Amino acid sequence: MPEKILCTECDFLLYFGEIIKKRLYMRNLPSEEKVLEMYNNTCPRCKNKLTLKTVKIAIER
Repeated sequence: MPEKILCTECDFLLYFGEIIKKRLYMRNLPSEEKVLEMYNNTCPRCKNKLTLKTVKIAIER
């Protein structure tokens, strides 16, 4: 099941891949917070401040 992390302001796709918390190998991204830190906690498209409250995390089945 893939996980998506999107900016709530502009729907910019910040992460798409295996569910971060359930990854068994290649743990380069140990948490959703680390994904946001890769963008300096700022959306590259709309410059919205990124926190766990300002992003949409969707797990697709």
